[in-house]
Amino acid sequence: MKSKNNILKIALDLSWLKFAWALWVIPIVFIVYNILRYFIGEEKFIQQGFLPFVYGPTKIFMLVLGIISVSGFLTFYVRQGIPRKDYFYGQTISAVIVSFSIMLVGFLIALVEKEFVSGIHIETYLGQDPSWILLYFIYSVNVVGYFVVGWLIGAGFYRFGVLIGMAYIALAILILSIMDRFWAFELKELFGKLLFFNGVEFSVVLSFIGTILLILMVLWMNRVTLKKVAVKMK
Repeated sequence: MKSKNNILKIALDLSWLKFAWALWVIPIVFIVYNILRYFIGEEKFIQQGFLPFVYGPTKIFMLVLGIISVSGFLTFYVRQGIPRKDYFYGQTISAVIVSFSIMLVGFLIALVEKEFVSGIHIETYLGQDPSWILLYFIYSVNVVGYFVVGWLIGAGFYRFGVLIGMAYIALAILILSIMDRFWAFELKELFGKLLFFNGVEFSVVLSFIGTILLILMVLWMNRVTLKKVAVKMK
């Protein structure tokens, strides 16, 4: 029972902390979006609307949070006598809560925009004007993926230092590129010549399953990396 209470408390504490940071990020993204709409005036950009726009910065935001999550949060909780396992599960639950919540805010803003601004026609890898609910869910799952990959980078540097930590960065880039291949394929110019990037199209179901499996694999790697790591008390 105590372990479950620890996990729930950690999940709630970390979620509120991330929300506090997100309160700065979302308004800034919204302001930048409207400035770009005004000055760029590109039809395709204007038609896409806010939802695809907020997705990119949210991924980067969660990636950075993942990177700093080990040195900042693990050390704190272990100092308080919290087992690493409880921290791990609490952090994982928090990542899911925050990822889906931030994208929900973006989703709601986009709905308001669509109601009052004409000409919004989202075009993604799901086609023209896809289901917004499906798009929200896919975006949220991918944001979770970016957090756990950032967490992997942070774990590698925390446990092994700079040299092996750089190898963790290379591994993280590979994982993100595979995840990207399932969906937006934004990294095509960088990784398009790799074998697994050529000649294969994935259905939404296969892409979703592949993304979930990648996230679970990275979570396992995080758990293994941090399971017996010496916590730096200073």
